[in-house]
Amino acid sequence: MSDKSEIDTKIDPKDLMAVERSTTALIGTSISLIVLGFVVEKFELFLHLISVELKGKETSSVPQLVHAIYYNYLGIFIVLAGIVLALYTYRYYTRWVRHLQEGVIDTDRKIYLILAIFIAFIGVLLLASMIIL
Repeated sequence: MSDKSEIDTKIDPKDLMAVERSTTALIGTSISLIVLGFVVEKFELFLHLISVELKGKETSSVPQLVHAIYYNYLGIFIVLAGIVLALYTYRYYTRWVRHLQEGVIDTDRKIYLILAIFIAFIGVLLLASMIIL
């Protein structure tokens, strides 16, 4: 029992709080991705309602709805990425707590690179949809 309390006392509270702040930021990012995916996916419904109201045409003859399925798949993809990030965040937190207990500092730069590339990819897709579709 004294071994466990001895290991726990090795963790500096400032380091643990920094890990918790990083974890909270990653959870916030995953929530933002889930919300963004939901909004993008529901953009199809917005296009449908606006097209019908403004043009008064049947949905089959409205040209904007041809590309509406694109937003559906993009939204689902973004939501799934948010869910994966939320699950990864738990692994990130437990790994860092273990590193702090062992007195080892090991940075995980991959997650930030993956997040940066993914967010840039989503931005390019949304930009392309605004320009092309």
